[in-house]
Amino acid sequence: MGILIDGKFRMNPKLELQKTLLLPDFPSGSSINFYGGKFYLIGDDANTILILDENYQEVNHIRIFDYPDKRIPKPKKVDFETSSLITLDDKNYLLVKGSASKKKRAKLMLIPLDHEREILETIKYTEFADRLFGNGIQEVNIEGSTIVRNQLVLANRGSGENPINHLIITGKNFWQQQQQVNITASEVVLPGKQNGFIGVSELFYAESKDLLLFTLSSEQTNNSYHDGAIGDSYLGWMDSYSQKIGTSKSMVDGLINLSDVSDAFKGEKIEGICIECLVGNELTIHLISDNDQGQSKLFKIRMTI
Repeated sequence: MGILIDGKFRMNPKLELQKTLLLPDFPSGSSINFYGGKFYLIGDDANTILILDENYQEVNHIRIFDYPDKRIPKPKKVDFETSSLITLDDKNYLLVKGSASKKKRAKLMLIPLDHEREILETIKYTEFADRLFGNGIQEVNIEGSTIVRNQLVLANRGSGENPINHLIITGKNFWQQQQQVNITASEVVLPGKQNGFIGVSELFYAESKDLLLFTLSSEQTNNSYHDGAIGDSYLGWMDSYSQKIGTSKSMVDGLINLSDVSDAFKGEKIEGICIECLVGNELTIHLISDNDQGQSKLFKIRMTI
C-alpha cells in the first residue's frame, strides 16, 4: 500500500494489534530479537536474557548477572538498552550493548546463538563512546542498533536538554578497532510538528524491503540518566534506507502514534522491536515495553505496507 506525495510514492502502512502479554517477573524490557524460532528478551536492569517460544512461553534463560534482587540497582546496572543479531567469523551472535550514558555502561556482550558452550564475553567500548563527542553527539545514550548491509547502525537518543536523536553508522565489529573505526553521525528528522521531544528507543532493518523501522517514545526527563513520566510511543520508518545511510540528516518518512492503533499502548514505553516474518507486504512485528515498575509487556502487531 502507498500514496503519492510530492511526486513520490510514500508508504502508508496499516497496523493491527494481535496480541499482548504482561511479563510481571521480567523487568525493564529494552530489546527483543527473533532467531531460530525463539525470542530473546533484554531488560536494562535484568539479571537474565529471557528466551520465549513463538507463543511467548518461556523455554530458557541466560544468566548474565548475579544480583540478589529481581532488578539491578540503577547505579550498578550496565544498562543493556539494545541488541542486534550479528554474524562474525561465520558464527551467529546476539550483540547486546550498554547505553554508554555513564562510563560503566559502555560495555557489550556477545551471546552465542548456535554454540551455547562458548564463554560469554563482556567488552568495554569506552574509547569508541568517547569519540562520539567529536562527531556532534552532545550526550551519549545508545538505545538502538541494527545491521544494515554489513554496517552497524546505532541510535543515540536525545533528551530534553539535548533534543536531537542521531543515527551512528560504524563497523559491525567496532569494539575491535575503537580508535580507528569509521564513525558517521546523522541527525534524525521526524515528519511534521511534535508535541515535545520524542526519543528513538530501538531500530530494526528489514533487508528484503530496504526498510528501517524505529520505535520512539516520549518521557518527561531532561537527561539520559533519570526516568520520567511516560508519554506516548511511536513507530517510525525510513524506506529505501540503503540509499540514505550516512547522509547528514536522516529524514524519517512516516510516524504513527501507537496509542492511535490501540488503547493497549497508552502508558507503555516501547523500547524494542523485531520482525518475526515478512510475507509479501505483510510484516509480523513484536514490540517490548518497560513501565518503569519492574514489569515488561509484549505486543504482537501486523503491519501491512
